[in-house]
Amino acid sequence: MGKARNYIPALAFGHKIMPEDLAGMIGLPYVGDIFYVDATAGSDTANSGTSQNNALATISAAYDKTATNQHDVVVIVPTGGTGRTAETTAITWANSRTHLIGNAAPVRQNVRAGMGFGVGGSLVISGSGCIFKTLTFTSSEDIDETVSVTGHRNSFIGVDFKGTSNATSADSTPWRALNINAGEENVFVGCTLGADTMTRGVANTTLELEGGAKRNLFDDCFFTMHADTAGTQTHVLITGTSGVDRENEFHDCRFYAFSTNDGQAVTACMNLSAQTGTGHILVTGEPFLGLGITDWEATASGRIQMQAYSVTANTLGLAIKPTVS
Repeated sequence: MGKARNYIPALAFGHKIMPEDLAGMIGLPYVGDIFYVDATAGSDTANSGTSQNNALATISAAYDKTATNQHDVVVIVPTGGTGRTAETTAITWANSRTHLIGNAAPVRQNVRAGMGFGVGGSLVISGSGCIFKTLTFTSSEDIDETVSVTGHRNSFIGVDFKGTSNATSADSTPWRALNINAGEENVFVGCTLGADTMTRGVANTTLELEGGAKRNLFDDCFFTMHADTAGTQTHVLITGTSGVDRENEFHDCRFYAFSTNDGQAVTACMNLSAQTGTGHILVTGEPFLGLGITDWEATASGRIQMQAYSVTANTLGLAIKPTVS
């Protein structure tokens, strides 16, 4: 295979391709510095992260090289395995306009680029204006909450928020695949939340909204779980009397629960009962509620505003299973 410098005069004379030349790969007209991460072949001690063959091994090390509001980009460039790093520290992604991109096929689940959290690992996204694209966030350790978003106006595209597959934490009440605490105007497009590989038998949730979270949009997202008991596991939970403010929207989203022989029906998709302040959940577009979930909301359905809902028939405009209490 020929080399680019043989055909591009500027490269032949020693000039480099600058970050702004590469910005198009994430749809931006400009980016700052680019840092590369390869969990298989990278090194945090021997490498600088400035190219794929000089990649770092962890997102933690790459993030430490970025600067807030400089449009820096961390790119995961796997050369083998799952493409997921082994993060053993709690990362606070506080730098705004700082992006994390997986260089992998954009599949719905198990994207072969992302972050694996070891003991002590987690991710809190407190910065704003960041792009997270084509990634998996997961762990096999006993971690109740792997990812929390407290920042605003971030974009998540094709991200698989698995949570942890550890049997102990997945069967404990504090388990969440994603937490949004006071985050505003974040957008999740084509994301998957939860997993159907570990069993959940207690009142935990796939997505938690708290702290007055508002105007967050989930578009074309898939929520999934494996229920091993008929119970109060949920996909969406509001925590606190003012857990949400204004609205949070679920557009064209699918909510699914697997159980062996379809024998364990989850009571409700959402638990909004703690909310007493004004705030709503919008279910718009063409929503899907799987047979493994009995109801949209068991006790506080007045918090849900659904498109094409018929009071008389108590059904949706499309024949997709649910009744609303």
